[in-house]
Amino acid sequence: MLGRFVSARQYTDLLAQGRAERSPLLKFEHETMLSSYNRKPFLLEHRLAEHPEFSLAQLFALCRRMPSENILYRIGKIPGDAELDSSYDRYKQGLTLDETLDRFEERQAYICINNPELDAAFHPVIEGMLAEIAAQIDSLDPWISWYSTYIFISARHSVTPYHMDREMNFLLQIRGTKTVHLWDPADDEVMTSAQKDLLLAHAGGRPAYKPSIESKAMTYELRPGLGVHHPFIAPHRVHTGSELSISLALTFRTRQSDMWTDAHRFNARMRGLGMDPAPVGRSGLMDQAKCRLARIGQRVHRGLAAADGETLQ
Repeated sequence: MLGRFVSARQYTDLLAQGRAERSPLLKFEHETMLSSYNRKPFLLEHRLAEHPEFSLAQLFALCRRMPSENILYRIGKIPGDAELDSSYDRYKQGLTLDETLDRFEERQAYICINNPELDAAFHPVIEGMLAEIAAQIDSLDPWISWYSTYIFISARHSVTPYHMDREMNFLLQIRGTKTVHLWDPADDEVMTSAQKDLLLAHAGGRPAYKPSIESKAMTYELRPGLGVHHPFIAPHRVHTGSELSISLALTFRTRQSDMWTDAHRFNARMRGLGMDPAPVGRSGLMDQAKCRLARIGQRVHRGLAAADGETLQ
């Protein structure tokens, strides 16, 4: 699994680090955080565009020293409604990573670096930003429980197809421009309750794009020094401009989003039994109860699996 879990001790350390930071890389507006965090997208400013680690030369060097499984790439233009997870293999054109890097702009290439925080040079920078986020959201959404980061490098006119992630995100533009289209996950026309249940239970693929929702997109134009917040599981599609683009996505989960996830997993299980459970988000107390039942079910399942393994031995 990509990313890393954050223990209570680690979160306490992150929170202290973020509160003590005197030269933050991220600029949050307090009133905007109070009104919009995890409710709707909003823009924020950052200072990564001037950071030396995020130059193209440094990022290409990172690609060459990271494990190959951490680098995804594709070549040429792809449709905006392509299936995201398979797009890297479908549009690779048989080229190696070195071949892609050597003629990156000519080949109109796109690279995703998974988990750059695993690299010694990038770890303190990314952990520092995670600490800044923790300090900002602690009063609203305490305890970051997991995080994963991604650096996107694209030559020009690239598309990240419509999809939704299973966490929150701050997408930060470092070089070039991006147009980010985001949709409201609470809109039943965008995603039904059943689709959200199955998404978070990892039961099947992500819900597909529907042309009928295009007019409902919220559009944000990013340039170096600007970022946009993606609320929990907000569907999105991203287009880069006519020049090379570099951006960083800081994705994370919290105790609250973990609770929602387990409540959705409980609902998915009930749907599998032919039931029609109440949507997650309608009642906080009901969601907490579903979460507890889902976690009890997980523990029972793990215990039974362990017992079966011992019997087989």
